[in-house]
Amino acid sequence: MVSVCHSVVRAPSVRVTRLDACGAPVVGACSTATSESFVDITLTKVLQERQEALQLNGNGDICVDKPKAPILRWYEVNLQFCNVDPELLNILTDDPLVLDDSLTPQAVGFRTRRGTIATNNFALEFWVGTEDEECDDGETVYGYGLLPWMYQGYITDLTFGNQVTTFTVNAITKFGTPWGTGPYNVLINQSGVNAGLPGPLLTAMTADDVKHFQWTTLPPPDGQCGCVALPAELDATPLAGVVPQMVTVTFPTNLAGEPLLPAVIDWDDATPNTVVTSGVDTTHNFTLAGTYDITYTLTGESGPTYTVQAIFT
Repeated sequence: MVSVCHSVVRAPSVRVTRLDACGAPVVGACSTATSESFVDITLTKVLQERQEALQLNGNGDICVDKPKAPILRWYEVNLQFCNVDPELLNILTDDPLVLDDSLTPQAVGFRTRRGTIATNNFALEFWVGTEDEECDDGETVYGYGLLPWMYQGYITDLTFGNQVTTFTVNAITKFGTPWGTGPYNVLINQSGVNAGLPGPLLTAMTADDVKHFQWTTLPPPDGQCGCVALPAELDATPLAGVVPQMVTVTFPTNLAGEPLLPAVIDWDDATPNTVVTSGVDTTHNFTLAGTYDITYTLTGESGPTYTVQAIFT
């Protein structure tokens, strides 16, 4: 077995995902957010201390010496941010959003409310840079970390004054995650039919796993203010009809309205994938009847696979 080693420097991005009470990613609006405005992340193990089992005999020699190993209870995590993103903080803490009265209401703040510490659940992903990140065959290497189930998040004490004010969120990890391989692509496959393409974790997180870390060459997502929805649905028309049929796929966009590129489209009809690096949409002609699961996978950064189904007769 060959080991891959790197030195860790800097931390370019984090992504948080809202979870339900059972630890599964929430399907719906404002369920995930990314940020580049955090200062640092501190992870501290909280252990049940080693239990001694020592008994001496009448001569003062050891008769029994069998200590029980420490037991991991959780990780305590502190995330420090230098920017205020109300929607991201809402995912982290469940503190209610404060909206303005514009025609399309905007989140302009948040409230601290009793009881929210007991109700919030989220997943945390983070990326770190490497000292020699440009030296592996010209590819940039990142460290990817995952805490698949966190809860009891709250904003710690704040100090306002003649200084930069930062916001620190404290939370702890929880066992029993149903995260599996996750809803996002976080690596580049090295072999198999998807070699060279982004994919999710190669093995599922188990109920006993609270932290995951690995090297990856798939860049982290760009930070942006606000949140977006899961699952990731692809806009395409028409989605049904009689073959031959032309389908137009409209590329997903970020919160600023810019297309998310580059990407690769798998039409699920045995034709070559379409690589897109510019534009806002593309078309494809289906010539055989059938049900097709069209996927749109970002190749320039970590993200979900956007999907849509087309049925032709």
